[in-house]
Amino acid sequence: MTQILTSIDEYQSFIEQNPLAVVHVMRDNCSVCHAVLPQIEDLVRGFPGVPLGVINQSKVEAIAGELSIFTVPVDLIFLNGKEMHRQGRFIDMQQIEHQLTMMYESLKT
Repeated sequence: MTQILTSIDEYQSFIEQNPLAVVHVMRDNCSVCHAVLPQIEDLVRGFPGVPLGVINQSKVEAIAGELSIFTVPVDLIFLNGKEMHRQGRFIDMQQIEHQLTMMYESLKT
């Protein structure tokens, strides 16, 4: 399920409330950001119970400082509130899937 995060507080709550979560940071007028989003959504759908949070940096400018983001898109995986994987600009879907699978499996044990 995709959740639009519209503030730093929503982002922090999203990370705290979900043991495993994916966050996609994008901007308006970023064609790569908009092309990657459906791919990330499809990927995350394969992991039941793992939510996808989407933050538009054009609307929540403070997220850049909060996450030390210098370019978009950025896709992050959080496990138990900690950032465990980050990809920026050039997104390797296979690498994200691999990392997400390892973390997803670790929660099952």
